[in-house]
Amino acid sequence: MIEKPIINEELYKDHENRPDLAGEHPFGDTLQLIMLIIFSIVIMADYFIFQTYDYFRGKIPFIIRLPIGLVLVAFGAWLALRGIQIVFRDLRPEPIMITEGMFSKVRHPIYLGAMLIYLGVLCLTLSFLGAAVFLFVMFVYQWLAKHEEKLMLGIFGEKYRNYIRCVPMWVPKVF
Repeated sequence: MIEKPIINEELYKDHENRPDLAGEHPFGDTLQLIMLIIFSIVIMADYFIFQTYDYFRGKIPFIIRLPIGLVLVAFGAWLALRGIQIVFRDLRPEPIMITEGMFSKVRHPIYLGAMLIYLGVLCLTLSFLGAAVFLFVMFVYQWLAKHEEKLMLGIFGEKYRNYIRCVPMWVPKVF
């Protein structure tokens, strides 16, 4: 038995124009790429030039930061990739609201996964300048998520409004 690929490349390639998806910001992918590039450059510049991490390095040993950072990166990657798989794997006849699985815990697991990856890298590097960029990254993801929610409200109306009331945007309910 041949398994479906995690992400069908043909379906993902032009996902901004797929009629079965509720939509996303037209520059969402570009903004995410730009944020990743800026974050990477700042982390490297901080490490090789500014060295702001030196202040924090002695306060939090690497042996503690390493497992925390790796768990955040691994869980963030799983969350983002699994979310992408759920949303983009199949072509549907019309847009649907995905509210099962991880989407029943948080409304934007793909973006949350990406932010956890950034946070994991910050745990590993302790870059003060990287933390400043991360604050901007969180703002951009919040802005992208709000844009997508407006599109979802336009398509699904009260059904999506109820989903917003029941499911948190970023931090899952514990009880």
